[in-house]
Amino acid sequence: MRGDTMAPPACPACGWDADKEAVVCPVCRADIPHESAQKKDSDTAKAEECEHWSELPTHSVRTAKVGVGGILVLLAGFLGMTHALLSVLPGTGDDILATYGSVIAPGEALNDILDSYEIFAGLMLLFGVLAVALSTFTFNRSNFDGALASGVFGVLSIGFLFGAFFALIGLLLIATSRREFIPECR
Repeated sequence: MRGDTMAPPACPACGWDADKEAVVCPVCRADIPHESAQKKDSDTAKAEECEHWSELPTHSVRTAKVGVGGILVLLAGFLGMTHALLSVLPGTGDDILATYGSVIAPGEALNDILDSYEIFAGLMLLFGVLAVALSTFTFNRSNFDGALASGVFGVLSIGFLFGAFFALIGLLLIATSRREFIPECR
């Protein structure tokens, strides 16, 4: 008889068959869950989870944190690309990358990488381009993971060393603003 949809709900604590409209068990005073109420609660929870930022109340719509974070990451990406291109120019590559010898702890593998500055400059250029390209997710607020990836690539692009600090600040601003991105409703 429990398979019947019209059967009265049973108390989860004592098993008493209560009335259809009963909210509290008359025997043990425990709350009786109803299928219609549970379905309604799950529908509203899903709707709240997939709520677009434009439908939120006006006091919680948007902040400037995402925009400022995106600008900082974009700036770090451009600084990384500029740094990479300047380090490949004849006569300047050795001088620019030699300054990192005092900043980075010495190591045999690291010294080999710094000596072949073309590889290092190529990686900085690649990371800078990825940071600039992925920062569009930040400005559109369309993909939180892409926005975080842009911040990580901005840090890795180095950008005269202070570009990495810009990207790190931007990454922190983006990471703390997850609710402002459009959720991916399924």
